Amino acid sequence: MKKKMVMMAVIFGLLSVSGTMHGQSLKDFLNSSTVKEVVNAVTGGKNVTFEALQGTWTYQSPACELESSNVLKEVGGSAITSQIEKKLGEMCTKVGIKPGVFNFTFNSDSTFTNTMVKGSLNGTYSYDPETKMVILHYAAGKKLTVTTLEAKAEMTDNKLTLLFNADKLMKLLSYASSMTNNSTLKTINSLASQYDGMLLGFDLNK
Repeated sequence: MKKKMVMMAVIFGLLSVSGTMHGQSLKDFLNSSTVKEVVNAVTGGKNVTFEALQGTWTYQSPACELESSNVLKEVGGSAITSQIEKKLGEMCTKVGIKPGVFNFTFNSDSTFTNTMVKGSLNGTYSYDPETKMVILHYAAGKKLTVTTLEAKAEMTDNKLTLLFNADKLMKLLSYASSMTNNSTLKTINSLASQYDGMLLGFDLNK
């Protein structure tokens, strides 16, 4: 529904500047800066770049996105997403991932720090503008059972959303759980296993 509303708003925005199409092909018009400005104005979108990632991003809330090709599951996608986000939020709180406590700091030298309630993880990162993926390479030697995590990055104004493959994110949550002596990840694991292409992650503010 949100996407449909955005698309309708974009269409109305395009109609308001339709006069600029005179003598211009549709392809050229759709690729024009005018259209891009209208889309960004409607969605609040911002291009994710290596430079835009730099700084400290602090956890605000959980995020979930379904990319399943199963139509029956997608029919209830919105309700399912809300359910998953609620349960993921509860889980994050239990393992110490709370607003103002959990954050990512991306530095200009391609290093990053992932701060948690009782410690931090360090490593290097890169960003692929083609796939819009942030690749996190965690330093070895910690209890984290996966050293490389890839996250789909979306940016709106001062909000950064990082979405991970559900199975991989469980590894990070398991590490956070071990730091807080909490072992209640079964609920999220069982939900995550039901959906192919589920992305789970965090909404973060700078």
